[in-house]
Amino acid sequence: MAITASRSPNDLTWTNFTVVPSRILDPADNTLVDAYTTFNYTFPNQGPRTMPDGQLAFPDPWNISIAPSARVWSGVAQTADLLSHENWHYHLGFVIARVVAKRLAAYRGSSNAQLLTEMNSVVQLHFHRRAGLLQKRYDIDTRHGTQAHYQRIWKDRMTACLANPNAEMLGGYWL
Repeated sequence: MAITASRSPNDLTWTNFTVVPSRILDPADNTLVDAYTTFNYTFPNQGPRTMPDGQLAFPDPWNISIAPSARVWSGVAQTADLLSHENWHYHLGFVIARVVAKRLAAYRGSSNAQLLTEMNSVVQLHFHRRAGLLQKRYDIDTRHGTQAHYQRIWKDRMTACLANPNAEMLGGYWL
């Protein structure tokens, strides 16, 4: 077994979005946008396991779950292009969760406190810092999905990353 990552659903549809009455302020750059998608992550509440050498490790099996947090403005056309753009934001959570799973699976500590410190450090680096930087770069390059050329480039990068369960980079950026 292993520490794994999963997402539900695999891809967003418009039914996964909460419809809101006004345009949405993107917290990364204070731009008004038609839709905003991020992800939530959940770790099961399980205690550590003890390894044969006495060290503690994260549970095995253990699954990091990714779920969408998505909103769309009621006044915008719910197009395939907009949905594709928003799916990229959601998929980022999953590819980052795979890296987090790999990091946590390799870690050993001598106490629960060490495990918790490591988990918090890994979560902060990957789910917050690196995800935030990638989300921002993606939205700058694609102008929040309005630049078809860069949208296609980033979508191809994500497709390749999703296809490689060992990917640790996305388009030259660390996950």
